[in-house]
Amino acid sequence: MFDFNCDLGEGIGSDVKIMPWITSCNIACGGHYGDRNTISQTISLAKKHNVRVGAHPSFNDPKNFGRISAYNNKKDFQNSIKTQLDLFQEVVNEQNAEWSHIKAHGALYNDMAKNINLAIEFLEVIKEYPKVSLIYLPSGFNKIIDLFKLNNYKVWREGFADRRYKNDCALLDRSSKGSVLSNISEIKNQILEFFDGEVTTITGDTISLKIDTICLHSDTPNASLYVKELHSMITKKEY
Repeated sequence: MFDFNCDLGEGIGSDVKIMPWITSCNIACGGHYGDRNTISQTISLAKKHNVRVGAHPSFNDPKNFGRISAYNNKKDFQNSIKTQLDLFQEVVNEQNAEWSHIKAHGALYNDMAKNINLAIEFLEVIKEYPKVSLIYLPSGFNKIIDLFKLNNYKVWREGFADRRYKNDCALLDRSSKGSVLSNISEIKNQILEFFDGEVTTITGDTISLKIDTICLHSDTPNASLYVKELHSMITKKEY
């Protein structure tokens, strides 16, 4: 089956409704949102429902929820990522949980896909956590995927069920009209395309997009109402 993931611990308020219906979660660890308490609560909820637990580090920019580029310099960037992952590791240990994976958040996720130097700086930090060997990366960006594979990471190529794509495999900017899919029929149609290894872009073109894990954002309108139906659709599909 495909993995079905969601970014949680972000203060949206729907985690309790969403967690039972996903297979992995990415937990905010202080860059864009979150602290020791929210991380602990989210890990506890994940353990209750046997959901894989991942760290969701971000640019250090809670004001903008990590959704704009906020890179200053290598030292500050790497120190911020390390601080987030150290906190996450501490709480994982306290909860006697298993740390499954890492997925960067927001602007950091998107910037790394296009900036190999930024991806290398990120890689240098996460190597300090050798027990974690799985990373979620955007499908279609082969340079960054190859980089992590060459450094012995298992990569799950991610597709976003609720976001519109551009022809270069990047997500349409959230400020653009139609960038977020909030209609259940549109979301299900996009997932069906993922199953076939493709997606229809904002221009109506069809591009190849190989997917291992499918994300639904918790702040997408009605996400908590759709997640049960999408769980059945995704987890019953043979990979």
